[in-house]
Amino acid sequence: MHRLENLKVWKAANLLARAAYRLTMVKPLERHFGLADQIRRAAVSIPANMAEGYGLGTTPQFMRCVRIALASTYELKVHLSIAQDVGLIRKNRAEATLGLSNEVIRMLIGLLKALQRRQQ
Repeated sequence: MHRLENLKVWKAANLLARAAYRLTMVKPLERHFGLADQIRRAAVSIPANMAEGYGLGTTPQFMRCVRIALASTYELKVHLSIAQDVGLIRKNRAEATLGLSNEVIRMLIGLLKALQRRQQ
């Protein structure tokens, strides 16, 4: 297994977490604590779960945590879409972050498939 920090998906997940977190620091979303907090938690849990799984040192544990990271990415997309729909995030900023979310989802699925092939 490569070093976690060298994986493209790891870098993309970190970029996504930072971008989503930054969205919550700008008005008007910053004043909506509940939704902002949900976005923050989902966003930072993506790379955090990947790191946890990697740190456990086994492929099955890493795969389990990558699946959790994937679920958090889907959760983040829902929160961002709601924030955009109710006018708490400007459309262009939301679309850019949602696009990055889709890219991370694609990469996480690819990583899971690669890990599954390696186990066979």
